Amino acid sequence: MAPNIPITGGCLCGFVRYEAAAAPIGGYYCHCKMCQKNYGGLYQATVRFAGTGFAFTKGKSKYYRSSAFGRRGFCPDCGSPIAFVYEGNSDFWILLGSLDHPEDWPLTKEATWGVIEHVCVESKVPWYSINDGLPQKRTDEVVTRMAAIDHTDRTPNT
Repeated sequence: MAPNIPITGGCLCGFVRYEAAAAPIGGYYCHCKMCQKNYGGLYQATVRFAGTGFAFTKGKSKYYRSSAFGRRGFCPDCGSPIAFVYEGNSDFWILLGSLDHPEDWPLTKEATWGVIEHVCVESKVPWYSINDGLPQKRTDEVVTRMAAIDHTDRTPNT
């Protein structure tokens, strides 16, 4: 079955809605302590959308600066976590559970739509085992990659 595009989603109460014109470019299980606290779970599952094809269509997320490099978006009415954005990067990391059709974007090793991986694995809850066959990255690997992406996003082609 073909995925639903445009991709739509929003918060629990419906105040905030969004739409992406294209498929996500990656999927992530983040095990960092901030994501654990933001989501209230063992990890936070997100899909990454290019900023150029992503828009909020109803309401506005409120943002909380959770670190020097990122902000977390949530519904100002019901509090549902919706997004994560890196400072200086136009892409949106959207919580998988906020999609209207999360089943269209499986975060499995069989997925063919983008890179799927576990990140910040050194911070995972010790009794939780990752046995799904997906790549596992440490925070330093992710930060290095994001700095490289950020640099290429800001460097004009010559």
